Amino acid sequence: MYEDKTYSSLLQDALSDVGGGVQTGEGYLVYNALSALAYEMEKLYIQMDYITRQGHADTADLEELIEIAKDRGIYQKKASNAYVSVKGNAPIPIGTRFSLKSFNYRIVEAINDNVYTYKAICEETGTGPNNLTGEMIAIDHVDGLEKSEITEVLVNGEEDETRDALYERYLASFTSESFGGNIAQYKQYVNAIDGVGGCKVQPVWNGAGTVKVVAISSESGACSEYLIKQIQDAACPEQGTGYGFAPIDHDVTVESVEAVKVNVMAKISYMSGYNWSSLKDAVTAKIFGYLKTLASEWADGDPSTKTTVYIAKLQAAVLDVPGVVDITETQLNGAASNLILNWNQIPVVGEVSTA
Repeated sequence: MYEDKTYSSLLQDALSDVGGGVQTGEGYLVYNALSALAYEMEKLYIQMDYITRQGHADTADLEELIEIAKDRGIYQKKASNAYVSVKGNAPIPIGTRFSLKSFNYRIVEAINDNVYTYKAICEETGTGPNNLTGEMIAIDHVDGLEKSEITEVLVNGEEDETRDALYERYLASFTSESFGGNIAQYKQYVNAIDGVGGCKVQPVWNGAGTVKVVAISSESGACSEYLIKQIQDAACPEQGTGYGFAPIDHDVTVESVEAVKVNVMAKISYMSGYNWSSLKDAVTAKIFGYLKTLASEWADGDPSTKTTVYIAKLQAAVLDVPGVVDITETQLNGAASNLILNWNQIPVVGEVSTA
């Protein structure tokens, strides 16, 4: 806004206002005095520009955007802890600590005492442990415990919400007013639950008063049964009673998005010195990335929106792999055509092979 208010322009403006007969050349008293003034004024305009930008959501820094968003009842999502399912060969006391790789976990409650299954919280926040399973090392001694392992990630950990994500939610608060059990309200409350990456809401899916919520995890994958129960309990633990955020007489069904494996077969031509064995991992990673992008965009649509896996876009992703010259005769799940999924499905990479 004040880009033209530079030291040079401010100094020239000031010097031009000096009356005739006064020496204004460099080194003279008037010049030196106005030079110092122009320097201070430039700093003032820089501060004014900063303050002006911080007063508008589209140009504000994260710290100021957080304060602006509060006026709309929008709060930044803070980093959260991952929760996992731990199975042992003996009873494990609540509070017992374990480690797996660089992360520490603490048992917080029993899931099923009869089969020694427990819920544990990762002591570090963030996404680092979200795909971590396997045998753990006990930090605390437990009599009779010879083996303990993480069998499933129940709720994914999350990082602090980014500025862009917060800004998108802030803008959405103007275009989709949340009230009285409408779709916007369901999305607002469901998306605020730790581990949820988004959802679609289908009203009147099974008659008057029925609502179906299909959720996707924060890792753009299927939700665990534990997370689905958390959403169900938050929305409507007892159907139609009004306990939870769902209005009275709303019968709410919560389901996880269905992950559909996409098996890819194609004919690939390579540069000299390359072959399928040397490029399989890189090709699979590119396909994984393309499908992951589709999954991450799933919640942006409504129940009438179906995700389509396009052969042309998949082939374009594979052509980015160094060493790949061409890709033809691509089939998705055995068909040489684009794959159209149902509204409650997302694609995940399956078997990748060459013809």
